[in-house]
Amino acid sequence: MFNPARSAFGFLLVLSAALSGCAVPVVTLFDRDNTNGSLAVGESSNTHFFTSDSNFDTGIGLNAGSAYDVEITILSHWIDSYIDENENGEELDERGFDNSIMPFEWLGVTRRSRSHRWFELMLYQSTCGQESLRGVTDLGNDETNGSYRFVAACDGNLRLFVNDTPGFYVNNAGYANITLTRVN
Repeated sequence: MFNPARSAFGFLLVLSAALSGCAVPVVTLFDRDNTNGSLAVGESSNTHFFTSDSNFDTGIGLNAGSAYDVEITILSHWIDSYIDENENGEELDERGFDNSIMPFEWLGVTRRSRSHRWFELMLYQSTCGQESLRGVTDLGNDETNGSYRFVAACDGNLRLFVNDTPGFYVNNAGYANITLTRVN
């Protein structure tokens, strides 16, 4: 049954986190890494990522200090509610879109990481928290194959989400194949 007090509390909690300027990975009590082992050097793993998933555990274990390449193949158009193009009129991809596309620019304070673009693909490890949070635009990009490179902040599973407002992932559409390869 709808509880207005609980809904108001949830909204105020999200709003206060957003206004504080903090990036909010939205980790729950049930976020325990269930690592089945990490990748060996040169080994790859594939997973499908849906933009409607606010906290996707890839099940891929990372090792602190190891470098990884991430290849992203968009398999279905990415759409945030009704927004399907970035500020350049291009289809949405892992780089997301600028806050100016939003109907009201003040909505920018509600996204999980205000220092990243809307709908940008975000990577993090819940075992090391904020220090591991990064968007694909923070990563080095290999122009020849389009992959991104990052170094794992700690041991633990890779988690993914698009940078959106907590509680508003149900209006997202699209998915991608993510290939992760351990470099060293």
